[in-house]
Amino acid sequence: MQHDHRTTPPGATFVATRAALAAVALSLAVVAAAPAHAGSQDGTTSTESGAETGAGTDTDYARMVLVLDSSGSMAEPAGSGGTKIEAAKRALGTVVDGLPDDAYVGLRVYGAKVFSRDQQGACTDSQLVVDPATDNRDELRSALQQYEPYGETPIGYALRQAARDIGGESTRSIVLVSDGIATCEPDPCVVAGELAQQGIDLQIDVVGLSVDAKARAQLRCVAAKGNGTYYDADDADDIVESLQTATDRALRPFALEGTPLAGGDSASPTPVEVGLWSDSVGTTSRTSERWFSYTRTMPGSTVRVGIASLGGDPEEWDTVQLATSTPLGGTCGTDSGFKNIISSELLGAEVAVGAPQGSDDCATSDEILISVSRSLGNLGRGKAPYSLQVAEEPPVDGTALPEADDWNGLVLDPPDVPGKPGRVDGGDSFATAPVLTDGAYRGTIVPGETQAFRVELAYGQTLSARVLVPPAGPALRDEVGFQGPFGSLNVYSPMRGQVTMSGDGIKTTGFAAGSSSDVLGVQTPQVRYNNRDSSASVGSSLPGYYYLVYAADADSSGRSYEMPFRLEMQVRGEESGAPEYADGQALLTGSDGPLGEPVATTEATADPSEPEGTAGSEEPDGVQSSAADDPGGVSTGTLLAAGGLCAVALGCVGVALALLRGRRRA
Repeated sequence: MQHDHRTTPPGATFVATRAALAAVALSLAVVAAAPAHAGSQDGTTSTESGAETGAGTDTDYARMVLVLDSSGSMAEPAGSGGTKIEAAKRALGTVVDGLPDDAYVGLRVYGAKVFSRDQQGACTDSQLVVDPATDNRDELRSALQQYEPYGETPIGYALRQAARDIGGESTRSIVLVSDGIATCEPDPCVVAGELAQQGIDLQIDVVGLSVDAKARAQLRCVAAKGNGTYYDADDADDIVESLQTATDRALRPFALEGTPLAGGDSASPTPVEVGLWSDSVGTTSRTSERWFSYTRTMPGSTVRVGIASLGGDPEEWDTVQLATSTPLGGTCGTDSGFKNIISSELLGAEVAVGAPQGSDDCATSDEILISVSRSLGNLGRGKAPYSLQVAEEPPVDGTALPEADDWNGLVLDPPDVPGKPGRVDGGDSFATAPVLTDGAYRGTIVPGETQAFRVELAYGQTLSARVLVPPAGPALRDEVGFQGPFGSLNVYSPMRGQVTMSGDGIKTTGFAAGSSSDVLGVQTPQVRYNNRDSSASVGSSLPGYYYLVYAADADSSGRSYEMPFRLEMQVRGEESGAPEYADGQALLTGSDGPLGEPVATTEATADPSEPEGTAGSEEPDGVQSSAADDPGGVSTGTLLAAGGLCAVALGCVGVALALLRGRRRA
């Protein structure tokens, strides 16, 4: 939930998703049982101790080991025809081809060499068949070709060995793929808990392949105890669509924008210039405040300051404050962001120093002090990274400009975007948000996930957007019950502050899944220079890239599942009302592009001409817009139904790729 001194709209959850995980694991399951490397008696390689594995690797990705089931039951039929192993092999070839060059991946199998439980070594039958590395794609492909179902299911032992495979450094992931319950001690659920308690940055995600209720319960426990997520996988029909989704998600690691710059204390603040900077702030008396000092470069200017921060421990509430003042102690504006206990979230805040609502001292002081802090009242012990953005806006030349728009009297005009929706995956931070243009989009979100999108607005323009949630189908209904996690839809400014809006049809919270449909709708005030006159509307007073953020709260039981949604968005209005700055001066941002410009722009466009029969192009029966849903009478078509969920292992094939990036926040 996002709070500031102006309003308290519900917030968006910020947790790196692994929804795509299910598929990749499954797909990679296929590489399972290649011949073991020469080494120790159990067939492990000399690197299995983890002392050398991955040490000193220079990559932006997390280190990952796949732990794959090579038991005889993998020869059983899969949900959509053929055997589990055949379906997995078809999927895996595509996944391996799509692995980023610097993704550090290894492969361990179990049940590949000892046929029966009554034979010696059955419960230690696990081998590292492909060493963790970045240059092992041919080995993975070769292992895929040699993979055959064979023996027992010693999951607990394999997990312990996998933790050794990737050592104790960096962000690490284990992806366990299994189609049955463990047939050997130790209990894999207990092992997962032990590994998680070692204080190392390790998570265990699990994909269950057409499992029964008993096996599902055990595998869910492994994921829960291992700080990971469990995914069911039964069907391979949606493999192409899901693979695209998983690949997109894998390429969106959490990133804080900005050049590193450590803040000082109140007695010696760090000088800062216009631009985008990054730092971290803690919760102890010595680390809970970071101070900066900005010196105006032109008289009469407005200094714009914004922050975007990560909350700390997902199990604790957190808040980050932004405050500005003069060296004499005069307060020039404050704002804050707050997150709930249920998840990590992105926290945004924004202040304009020198705008009319500030004091005369704030408008004339050569030096402006900036403080970023966290509350000492929360329980978090770690540091929260944040981005600090500073811009300086010259005074205008006196030409009359449009009056401030009414943020409190808006009437939602739903987007008019006919045609089939294109597939889209949002970024999990401002830095990775793809750029959207007018259109309709379809996607999925998992509990505890935030998806951010970037939309450019000029002076005189407004953004209208809706998220339409279909009623849950039978499979999803089994997961969420009558109503699932809450969802939220909010807009953030180019300075990363939340845009305040209220009025008829504006609805920023609802359900991300449930027995009935739901519709969330937002509409920004028109971007106008004079919106800076009020702290309530300052978030819509600059042109640039605005951020549309859809988020889902974490599941109360720690479960994970995909929830479909349809996103509609439209920018309205012609560019108008741009100010002319005095003496030909320009807005200073530290870059040549518009505020909020992507570091690496990823375009995402709707595809109204998508041909019939294209994989994933059809919209199953779901929610249809009505007069009640759509005040403008615009037909939005049907939504994705729960049947489109990527709850199927193979359908989510590339998912494990999402783990490759180091996106977890410690």
